[in-house]
Amino acid sequence: MGLFKKIAALLGESKPIDELIRAYPASALEAAPSLAVFPPKLFLGDQDVHAYRTEFMVNLEDATRVATAISSEFDSVSDRAFQEGSANNGSKAVHFSLRPEFGGAVATIVTNSGALLGKIDGLDLHPSPPWIVFPEIEPETVGSLQGSIEYWWDWFFLPYWLAATTQERLRYLDQYNASPQWREFVTLHAP
Repeated sequence: MGLFKKIAALLGESKPIDELIRAYPASALEAAPSLAVFPPKLFLGDQDVHAYRTEFMVNLEDATRVATAISSEFDSVSDRAFQEGSANNGSKAVHFSLRPEFGGAVATIVTNSGALLGKIDGLDLHPSPPWIVFPEIEPETVGSLQGSIEYWWDWFFLPYWLAATTQERLRYLDQYNASPQWREFVTLHAP
């Protein structure tokens, strides 16, 4: 069964997957350092999987940094930007996917390694902005968010934006040269 089917089963599509329950026993959960709000992490313990799940979107350069963070904790993992797999290091485990999507990479990671979660938090990750992910869309023509932009906005952009401070938001808009129209759009559509 593929990684996405395993994760989907864990999140409610069917009964929990025995392989993931065995891979993440309560006794192997490593205490994580104080976890950052972004990327968001969901503890899966209520499904007998004693691990955290995180999913976020990054640019291609940051995808390599995420892969390097994983490979620094799990020797059998390469530092290639795009890959999928699982690995163990003693009682610590990871199931992950780094896949090309939205002009960058979407990372899905399930792990009981507090050290890995801390390293990912330390990477200062963020998604690419809407004008880069959807270059064919002008903010005046978006209207209400629907389809792929709605999915991207709700699952990848908004979690970052809501976790960012006012200063981080301004720096982000400046870093990506947001036009006045996109600045207004983001301000109106993101609380």
